[in-house]
Amino acid sequence: MFEMLRKMIGPIMLLVLVAFLATIIFSWGGGGFQDRPRDMVGIINGEEISIKVFDRYYSNLLRQAQQEYDYDLPPGKAEEIRNNAWQQLQADILINREIEKHGILVTDEEIYSFLKLYPPQELQSAPQFMTDGNFDYQKYVNAMVNPENAPFWANLENYVLPDLKKYKLQEQIIGGVRVTPAEVMETFLAEKEKIKLGYINIKNNDFRELVSEATDEEIQQYYDENKENYRVDERALIDFVMFEKEPSENDWQRIRYEIQGIYDSAAAGADFAELAEIFSEDNSASKGGDLGWFKQGQMVPPFDSAVFSMKEGQISEPVKTGFGYHVIKLLGIKDEERNAAHILLKAEASQETLDQLLNNANDFALNARENGFEQTAAQFNYEIKSSPRPFDKGGFISPEIRSNRDISEFALSNPVGQISDPFELNNFIIVAKVAERIPAGYSSMEEVAINIRSDIKKEKSKQMALDTARTIYDAIKNGSSFNRASSTFGFPYEKTGLINRNSVVPNVGRFPRVTGAGFALKEINETSGPIAYRNGVVILKLLEKVSADLEEFNQIQDSLKIVTLQKKQQDMYRRWYNNLVNNAEIVSYLDDFYRDY
Repeated sequence: MFEMLRKMIGPIMLLVLVAFLATIIFSWGGGGFQDRPRDMVGIINGEEISIKVFDRYYSNLLRQAQQEYDYDLPPGKAEEIRNNAWQQLQADILINREIEKHGILVTDEEIYSFLKLYPPQELQSAPQFMTDGNFDYQKYVNAMVNPENAPFWANLENYVLPDLKKYKLQEQIIGGVRVTPAEVMETFLAEKEKIKLGYINIKNNDFRELVSEATDEEIQQYYDENKENYRVDERALIDFVMFEKEPSENDWQRIRYEIQGIYDSAAAGADFAELAEIFSEDNSASKGGDLGWFKQGQMVPPFDSAVFSMKEGQISEPVKTGFGYHVIKLLGIKDEERNAAHILLKAEASQETLDQLLNNANDFALNARENGFEQTAAQFNYEIKSSPRPFDKGGFISPEIRSNRDISEFALSNPVGQISDPFELNNFIIVAKVAERIPAGYSSMEEVAINIRSDIKKEKSKQMALDTARTIYDAIKNGSSFNRASSTFGFPYEKTGLINRNSVVPNVGRFPRVTGAGFALKEINETSGPIAYRNGVVILKLLEKVSADLEEFNQIQDSLKIVTLQKKQQDMYRRWYNNLVNNAEIVSYLDDFYRDY
């Protein structure tokens, strides 16, 4: 059973399997003090998800990415990791609920068979199972049947048990999938039947600068004809005051005192790399603080100035930047480059500072209710910001807040003028006032005019590309060659190599509509009519056709059947899982915890 499962559904497990991992402790912000615990990052089918649970998933993926990118994550990677961690956590919860619902059980015999057939990768490199540098399967099996090793194997069973339950659930879901001979033949032809095409590609964007701008009358007509596309739920606007979580002067003095002690140790001869590994709050800590080679101007100015004024081997006194305090050691000089290591203590608001900030926010909210929002803000010299456009539940509120369900729910469930309790986000605390409530209905034409103008231009470009393609096709039908038509109308004549039904057509893309039209051509030099695809229109000419070898089909049809079955099973499982997600009640508050990324 397990061998078949592993072959059939291995790719599926990318959706749901999560490795064991250690927990990294972060300092987290909360989402808002009103209706949910401050450490809650989401709710899945009524189950509250704490930041601690989420962190187990996130820290594992983060650690993998840091190793892959040598601790220098590219822009946007941290957000991608958070989203992937949430998807894995979500899948585990939803699928485990289904396992409970279906009463999935795994017997001791099934666990034993699985471990015997598929030794865990970690054990395959364990010294006690090696002979002459290679994994010795017989040693592994002998260890399995040795009673002295029973406690170890019991722990290992607990490791694989969750995955085996998922295997068995998936077997129930995809067990009834079958493939027909016609489907197997379709798989064969899609791979083995090949053609070579000539084509003229007329892209929509080639006409974008040529089409006229939309008139007011066209915008009004487009709005009227597509009004249902602009239906919106109830929306609101807010005014708000922000209390930023910045370190106080006392916080700066505290880390200045701490960094001085570290500097004194380094200056007295303590190993700089060891100090960095112990104390530095930067990703470079695991590398002894080593930042690698860099040129002047690549670092923030105070850091940069210090480094490029130092001698090789010199250790700087504490340097203050926007990140905190640094102690720097210059490791090397090479022409215009420097290699430096540093120890960073980050400047962060202390709990005392955060408590005082919350007190200030509460005082403001209380006074604003008594004396007015604008008057109180003016009295205490607080800046009032406003949402730039109406937002719905979960929608974009402002560049500072982005989206926040707690704040949008407050705005949409309270009367105009209502002032909130403080909402705590990752980088600041918000006190909001409902400025306006807008009933459900339609976006006004003024609100969507810019989008409509762009849509009309796209439609005009698309139509002009199609009209041009028809003109070129008429010329070809009347005797013009593809090369001449290409030259006359100014669109390149291109050729593919031998392609199958799943291939990418150069400068067109992978569009079944295009390749399908090519395979529908029967005779060499036969020409298609204009074929519209997402980005333009193509006219095709069949240059060569290679039929599939049916003798080869007879030889490989058994393996093709497995491939076809695997794909069909994966599609079945994907639909099942997507349906599971679509019918689940899922709320994520992750944005409240990561506003500084």
